[in-house]
Order: sequence, then C-alpha cells, then structure tokens
Amino acid sequence: MAKRANGSGSIYRLPNGTWRAQVTVEGRRVSHVEKTQKAATEWARKMTGQVRHGLSYEGTRKALGEFFDEWLAVKANKLRPATMEQYCRISRLHIKPRIGALALHDVNAARIQTLYSALQSDSVGKRTIEVAHTILHGCLSHARRLGLVTQNWAALAEVPRPEKREMRVWDEGQVSLFLTGAPDPAFYRMAFATGMRRGELIGLKWDDIDWQAETVTVRRQVFEPEGGGFRFQEPKTARGRRAIRLGPGLLEALREQFNQVLPLARALAGDRWQEHDLVFPSTIGTPRNGYEVSKTFHKLAERAGLPAIRFHDIRHTAASIMLLHREPPVRVAAILGQSLAVLLDTYAHYIPDDQERAAALMDAITNPIPVDLRRTHVAHKTGGDAT
Repeated sequence: MAKRANGSGSIYRLPNGTWRAQVTVEGRRVSHVEKTQKAATEWARKMTGQVRHGLSYEGTRKALGEFFDEWLAVKANKLRPATMEQYCRISRLHIKPRIGALALHDVNAARIQTLYSALQSDSVGKRTIEVAHTILHGCLSHARRLGLVTQNWAALAEVPRPEKREMRVWDEGQVSLFLTGAPDPAFYRMAFATGMRRGELIGLKWDDIDWQAETVTVRRQVFEPEGGGFRFQEPKTARGRRAIRLGPGLLEALREQFNQVLPLARALAGDRWQEHDLVFPSTIGTPRNGYEVSKTFHKLAERAGLPAIRFHDIRHTAASIMLLHREPPVRVAAILGQSLAVLLDTYAHYIPDDQERAAALMDAITNPIPVDLRRTHVAHKTGGDAT
C-alpha cells in the first residue's frame, strides 16, 4: 500500500452518527471526532493547512500546558529568579487552568483573546494580563521555532494595556519634615538622596560603598520567594548596575551606621545574628522584609502628618526634585538606572519649561547684523577702508 502523503485526509461517519476526520502528519494519522460533517470538514481543512505550513506530529499530540512547563524549564537559567517565579505563578493561576489542556495545534488567536477577556471579567489586573500575554508570546514563539505550531497566535491578539498609575511625590519641605523625625536616618536618607529601589536598598552591602570615591554601586537586589526566605539577584538591566555619588552628609550618616548602629544591633541579637555584610539589615542581620519596610514607611509618614505615598514614590520624589532643580535629565536617568527615553516619558512634566530663555537665545542668534552694502562695495573698489 502506498504511503499517504503528508497532509492528506479523509472524513467518514461513525456508527453513533458522529463524524471522524483524519489527517496524515509525518506518516502518522491524526484523528478528531466532531458531531457534524461540517465541523469535521473544517477541522480537517485547518489541520491540512497547518501541516502545509510545517506542523509536526509532536505538535498535534502535545498540550499547551505540558509544553509550557518544558519552555519554562528552558528559560529557568535565562530569567532572573523574580521573573521566573512571576511567570510560574501567572501560568499556574491564570493560563493553564483555562487553556492548558488545549493541544498546541488547537491554540489560535480567538482562544487567546477569549482568555484575556475572561481574565478581565474576573477582575484580574491589566498588568497581570499584560504579563500573561508576554508569557504566551514567548512560549508560542519557541513552539513555532520547533515546528509545533505554524504561527505565534499571541502576536495577533489584543492585550489590554494597564493605565499609568498617578504619580504622587513630596516636595522638599515634606522630605525634610519626614527625615527630621524619622528613625533609621541613614536608610531613609539613602532612599531619598539616590532614588534607589526598595530591593536595591535592602540588598546593599558594605563592599558597595567606596569611601575614597564617595560613591555607592548598585550591584544586586533582594528577591523574596513565595515560600519565604530571600535570594540576591542582579539588577534587571545593565543600566541598573550603576555607581551613584554621595554627599558628605550622607557619608557621615553611613559611618555612624557602620560604627554605632550595627555594633549595637549585633550585641542585642547575640547568637541570633546572621552576618551578610548588609548596610541596612534586619534586627538579626538578614535582609529586611520588603513588605514590612513599606508598612513602616506608611506609618511614619502618617505620624508626621504627610500625604500618603508608596515607598516606591520615594524614587519618584528624588527624580522630581533633581529635575526641578535643573539637573540634566541624562544625569538623573543615570542615577536612577533608567534610559533617558523612560525618564522623559515618566518625568517630563517635572522638567522646567525654559522656552522663554530658549526663544531669547535663538532670537539673538538669528537676528541679522545690519551691514551697509554700499560702503562695503566702495571699500572693495578702492582697496581700503570705506570710513
């Protein structure tokens, strides 16, 4: 018997009245049962088209959820721990329960769009849906390279974009009021002076302080896994690894932290102390809990009678104050570890509008200098000065 051609198919009726469609994929038959002849024919047509575009037999047998786990295992050594945990959590909670059982060849743009709509209906945040889209796009892109799907269907789906959260910042007077009465002065001075992220502050080590150069270098962040504990991880981008110049007042506060605050903390902790060389450790030497850091900050702000802002808004406050004082945006971006484009998109409204000064400058430059052409012509003819 001659071997069936790749993509060839057939449809026939079963004794119970349903219809079975079969398509040849890499020499093996793939079957599917539908209630009507029309539905079976449509399935066969779709499968035949996918086979023509490179669908492999493995792609017809593997479920999306199964392939998802394989893809995440491949990505494990390439993603930061926090990103890996986020991908696994969103996959486990929002993707696999809804479409994980689908065969890879049955995934399409309409089903992915339905997933996003269902998540929105369940009040899942738009940022979470956006990350789910990133995950699906990466997974299906990998599947396409392996010939398991014929197209990255996630690229055709519309993903809801999260609205930008309103930025709330303090002015200089409010920052001064907070720092005047706040305990842990070195920690909060470092936060407001540098705009470092919470995880960067918590992960700061004494080796990162260069007393001679008067700088602090951001080399790591603290990541807190779901099950508890902590891990150190590198900054998300190359720009995140940066050196920041420190002022003399902050350097003095850091010396006090090193010479007085930490020795007392070690003495009080006794045998419970765990040394990690951290600049701002917990009461037992381990990294501080990020949630507790934010909670304490909120209480201190409320006690000082200040408007409520998030701990992350300390970073925005630092950026806004530097820009309002006409620090060059490129310098502020370097301090924050951002690209200039992101900085301008986020903080453009804090950059003073100097159009009046710019207009005066360009007006002076472009103002023509009056020249008496007649006198110039006479001087040229006589070969001397026309005075």
